Amino acid sequence: MPALERLRRGSAGDLIWLGAWLLLTGPVLAGIGYAAAASVGAVGPGASSAGIERIERVLAESATWRGLGLTLWVAALATTLATAGAVLVAATFRGAGGLDRVARGLAVLPLPVPHLVAGALGLWVLGQSGGVARILAALGAVRMPAEMPALVYDERGIGLALTMAWKEFAFLVVVATVLLASQARELEAAARTLGAGPLQTFFRITWPILWRGLLPAVIAVFVFVAGSYEAAALLAPSDPLVLPLLMADRAADPDLARRGDAYVISLLLLGIAAVAVAAHEWTRARWEPLDS
Repeated sequence: MPALERLRRGSAGDLIWLGAWLLLTGPVLAGIGYAAAASVGAVGPGASSAGIERIERVLAESATWRGLGLTLWVAALATTLATAGAVLVAATFRGAGGLDRVARGLAVLPLPVPHLVAGALGLWVLGQSGGVARILAALGAVRMPAEMPALVYDERGIGLALTMAWKEFAFLVVVATVLLASQARELEAAARTLGAGPLQTFFRITWPILWRGLLPAVIAVFVFVAGSYEAAALLAPSDPLVLPLLMADRAADPDLARRGDAYVISLLLLGIAAVAVAAHEWTRARWEPLDS
């Protein structure tokens, strides 16, 4: 293989590349290996003889599957809302005018906000005594703020999904704006020259460029939301627990034999990421023949 042959020749560039690769992947692979060993009881809290009893116990609990379902639902809803908002902003406010610049500036405002702060803001805005509830009460939509439907700690995780969508929307706006600025203008101009209308131009030129370019970022947002702890700790329901909270709950269990369950749950989160990345690679492989 060419890569192995270059390494055998021992060029300085290849050795540097290998060292950088090991530096980046080594801690990740070590963590995955330790989690896998702890999941079978070989190391870590409550370690005994290795076996799959711990994995079987975790997978047999309804809390695990309910938490998995809520985690996937929140991640999917937040990612969908963030993606739709980013596409809307990037496609609508593309000019150099003052309104366009202000809109883009407001859109990226959440980018530097820490997720813990975003969660606190979500609690303050979406809670039944929060800003939205008070505005609705002032407008007469509800008699009192407490009558607003619960969006925080609700079993569907709506408040958590809305907060994470707002936070990750800014990242997707940056990616979408760069994509349209670097790739779309000439193709859109050519389409309009050939007689395409605004809707035809969007669906035949703008949307394919955005979707293909945004997909890696969308996958990253989905995986990040699924594994996010800070906002979930402030906004998510206590029953069922999303997987990051369930993992933290198991890791702090007074029973040492149960603490190892957290490693099994961490591998479930890793599985979510692996499936999402595999879905992206499958989609990209189907696109490549169309681009050639």
